[in-house]
Amino acid sequence: MKTKRNNGMKAIFKLSVLATFILAVVSCSTEAISEDGLTDFTSTTAKAKKPRPIKNSFMGFDRFEDGVLVGNSFSGNISHGGKYTGEGTTTNFYFTSESEAVQTSEDFIVVANGDKIFTSSEVFITFTPESVIDGTYSSGTYVGGFDFVGGTGRFEGATGRMEMDNGVFDSGVAQHNAEGTITY
Repeated sequence: MKTKRNNGMKAIFKLSVLATFILAVVSCSTEAISEDGLTDFTSTTAKAKKPRPIKNSFMGFDRFEDGVLVGNSFSGNISHGGKYTGEGTTTNFYFTSESEAVQTSEDFIVVANGDKIFTSSEVFITFTPESVIDGTYSSGTYVGGFDFVGGTGRFEGATGRMEMDNGVFDSGVAQHNAEGTITY
């Protein structure tokens, strides 16, 4: 009787292993996986972009090419990136009065891990009376801000804005702090 029972149990066990194997093969066929299913899975695992507060400190130095001011080189600290370096290229500069001007630029920031943030800035400059009188226009204050317009690495597609406060410059050196929001 034990032999019949053992043979019956072995047959049931073999049958259930065979059924499990067949079920596994059928459920793993490529027809069971749709292209949309893969796309949906990928999109749900991607990190969601969200707005985050951001601050930076900035020290910039005028950059000349062939004796012409073309922008600046800068460095500082920025939240979400640590220490950074970068360059700004002046895209437009014009006087609105004898002692005031507007400057726009396109800039890139390289953060500590090598990722880049791209910005577009507009600043409103007020020159000191002394620098206007002596014709150097070498010192003054500025306000304005810059828009985040993309980046690389985790900053790819970054958007947002930072506003500068208390910007000062003298003899080719500029300093300011800024804060705002970045979405990445």
